Amino acid sequence: MKLHDKKLFSLLLLSVFFTGTIAYGQNASSPVSAKNFTFTRNLTLGTQGSDVVALQQFLITDGFLKISTSTDYFGSLTKTALSAWQASVGISPSSGFFGPISIKKINENATTTIITTTADVINKSPAHLIIPKLGINANFQNEGMAPDGTMEVPNNIYDVGWFTGSVEPGKKGVSIIIGHVAQIRGGVVTKPGVFSNLNTLIIGDTLSVIDSAGATTTFVVRAIRSYDPNADASDVFTSTDNNAHLNLITCEGTWNATQASYSQRLVVFTDAVQ
Repeated sequence: MKLHDKKLFSLLLLSVFFTGTIAYGQNASSPVSAKNFTFTRNLTLGTQGSDVVALQQFLITDGFLKISTSTDYFGSLTKTALSAWQASVGISPSSGFFGPISIKKINENATTTIITTTADVINKSPAHLIIPKLGINANFQNEGMAPDGTMEVPNNIYDVGWFTGSVEPGKKGVSIIIGHVAQIRGGVVTKPGVFSNLNTLIIGDTLSVIDSAGATTTFVVRAIRSYDPNADASDVFTSTDNNAHLNLITCEGTWNATQASYSQRLVVFTDAVQ
């Protein structure tokens, strides 16, 4: 799949939140044991922790989860991969819920080896987005791709999401950050989202990303553009130089209740301060 595919950009995010808000934070967990991790609690969509890292690494190692490294967040990709594993070992129903039957089954596999640690994952992941001009100090969620080809989005209107298919903020290449513009219920905006005022940024404004190790990378706004959802957006996901970039994406324009989406995508292009 190519990140600049028009369909992907069209379905990138709705940037609205239809259900009740749920408090969610990106909290560092204790390191995962290198071998023979013992699972003790149920895991489901939205769960975080060292056991999520261990489960994801198990699913990656066995070929069920098609991501390069654990993300410390139980999203739809993890659920789908877990369901496939459950079906392969005869667990029925293979619902993608990690409960007592799955816990017992996986704990019996004494050869399970976790080749990473939560500390390794968390220290490489963004933890806070700071935009002083907008008064934003938001936690990060890690977002992957859903099975239908759409991008996962934050499960509340307050956090932002780092697309794990892009580079980590501050590394060479383009990092993609997404956020909701509003909460909509019954076709009416009930609460502003974290990126509700993103369109007020101007060239030269600054923002920062703090990772879980406390390191800060500062970015400066280079450009702000609006896109039709079906436009060629290759420049949003790619760069032609050898520098670090971070692009913020949300929605703007007119709300279309039938399509459950806004008419435009707003992208703020930023460059890392060297």
